[in-house]
Amino acid sequence: MSQFYPNAVRSIAMDQAQGSGGLVTPPEENFNTDTMRGSLQQILSDNLGAYVSCEFLVGLQAMIKKEGILYSVGRSYLTLYEETTQTFMVCDIFSLKFITFYLPGRRPGQAGASTVPTVTIPGVGEVPAGNYGLGTGNISWNVGRGN
Repeated sequence: MSQFYPNAVRSIAMDQAQGSGGLVTPPEENFNTDTMRGSLQQILSDNLGAYVSCEFLVGLQAMIKKEGILYSVGRSYLTLYEETTQTFMVCDIFSLKFITFYLPGRRPGQAGASTVPTVTIPGVGEVPAGNYGLGTGNISWNVGRGN
């Protein structure tokens, strides 16, 4: 999905996270190497700025879910930014079992709701508008409308 608006949502999410003080993390690693190609770390680093829901295995049977904006990725950790509490959570990447990626502007439990301006492009559908992605003009805010 990032090929359609490569840095749009990442820019929004990262600007919001950095604007709230940010978090000091180690320098970004390059996971586009022969040894890391196709790894979970590469997938995650290619999708920084996406809203994700992560499920972690704790102990032998307990699963715990954490959600937020994917802020940074290292060899053994990932960092999520939680928008509502404006907090950062560093998580163990080796206990991560499932990841759900949400479309740009979408959040769990918000069927059809968008948090970024959108524009409808015939034959394509609704995409982020203007500075936030593809398209210009006819910007509409669909927050809370369910459309």
